[in-house]
Amino acid sequence: MADEELDLSYNEAFAELDRILAELERDDLDVDHLAARVRRAADLIALCRKRIDAATIEVERIVADLDPDA
Repeated sequence: MADEELDLSYNEAFAELDRILAELERDDLDVDHLAARVRRAADLIALCRKRIDAATIEVERIVADLDPDA
């Protein structure tokens, strides 16, 4: 994953994934760029998963802090 991807928000990464999916669904996709687009999609998916995991952990921590008996 490239360093510039770390600057993408979840929404930006998801929007780019949506654009890549639309490209992959078209009949006129340039086969020479197929592997690069799939690789980019895989990197974006990894970034989105990482952001979701981090948000889940943070929310669980916040909720746990609200319940002193937990």
